[in-house]
Amino acid sequence: MLPSNPEPLIVDVSSAQPLEDSEVRAWAAHESVFISSVIAGMTAEREAVVAAVEAVGATAVWFEAFGGMDDNAEDAYIGRVAASDIYVGVLGPRYGTPRNTGYSASHAEYNEAERRGRRISVWVTTDELDGRQRDFLEEIRVFHTTGAYASPVDLRQRVERRLREIAADAISPWIKIGNTVVRALGVRDDGARISVSARVRDSHAAASIERRRPDRGFGRGTETRVTWPGGTAAVRISTVEVETTSSGARTFTVVADRIAATTNTLVDIALGSRTPEEVTEVAMRVALFGEPNSLGDLGFMAQIENPLAGLDSLVLPEDAISQIAQLLVAEALVGGGRAEYVTSFRLGPVYRGQRQLELAWIPRRRYTNVEPEERRIEGVVAWGG
Repeated sequence: MLPSNPEPLIVDVSSAQPLEDSEVRAWAAHESVFISSVIAGMTAEREAVVAAVEAVGATAVWFEAFGGMDDNAEDAYIGRVAASDIYVGVLGPRYGTPRNTGYSASHAEYNEAERRGRRISVWVTTDELDGRQRDFLEEIRVFHTTGAYASPVDLRQRVERRLREIAADAISPWIKIGNTVVRALGVRDDGARISVSARVRDSHAAASIERRRPDRGFGRGTETRVTWPGGTAAVRISTVEVETTSSGARTFTVVADRIAATTNTLVDIALGSRTPEEVTEVAMRVALFGEPNSLGDLGFMAQIENPLAGLDSLVLPEDAISQIAQLLVAEALVGGGRAEYVTSFRLGPVYRGQRQLELAWIPRRRYTNVEPEERRIEGVVAWGG
């Protein structure tokens, strides 16, 4: 039986370790970066971004290199966004000419990158922006922290630095073991057993993981949950090994066997005219956005603990907050038996004590002949105070 009372969240706030050039290039060899901007008058900036992309060993995807194409030009650009891994947008002074859709080409490319869930990095000139460009920037800032650049040389340096940070994040993703969140060096899952390696610097996080050893329970069960990008599983920990280096960092290897999680029968109950999927949506809106529970006296049957509770009190880098928040929400939905997987998650920067959040998921399949329909919610999450 997994613990029923949630434990306080412990996060090793250490940033991802900077990578050696060889490690960055090994990661970048499989990454393509779409470069989006108005083309006229932006040649130097676009070439600067290409230079940054190629400096780390990734493939630059930009209009000037497309060559002859059979497709309609606008469709071709959108298709290249979809086929790329990272979107780098450069906002100069001008918005550009609106197309048939009402959006400029660069705005349409940004929309596609958002729709596809691509990693997004946007840079804005320090020069004055025209009206449509200012509106576009405000739209972006709902969900993304943007960077400023003063010159093409400055832009190249900033983009290259950002790509190196993205590489470090990708190679050391966040993982949650019980109530403890750390950066993983690797996760292996063969369907029956899960093995996690992680480098931990925070003493509280290290002690929390060590207490998971079967011979060090002290009343704390070895049955818990492990959640990583793309998966979550109820497990029974079998071994915890630790290696301490001269720098004081500890490298943990945690091996655990998958177990059958206790099923919450309430997730399958319809309430009046509300399907179980609609009940879950109500529960998530109440938990995340603080909306009134519309189920009246039966509202207790749709309760979900706010998965983000306490996260706003931790001092974390902005990238870490979004990634850890996604882990926590996925664990609540998928680990709680309410969803197959999360399809989209966007958490915006803090603005006046709130963050904009958009979330979508595929409900758990209940019938073999019925394909579940995606559920989607959006709203504001109170943050701080």
